[in-house]
Amino acid sequence: MHPKFRLALAKNKTANAAFIKLPLYYQKEIIRYINNLKTAESVDRNVVKAIDHLLGKQRFIGRN
Repeated sequence: MHPKFRLALAKNKTANAAFIKLPLYYQKEIIRYINNLKTAESVDRNVVKAIDHLLGKQRFIGRN
């Protein structure tokens, strides 16, 4: 898991609980997507998107 994503989950207990409830294949899909990003800016931007997705605010990697 990318350190920035791990830190974001640690800071947001609601998002962390939602992440844990996801099926394992979907957890891996999110982790793999963030780990394969090239720039620090894209990692930062997508970590925010992933947290918002876990909170039910927006779509992420083509899923509601």
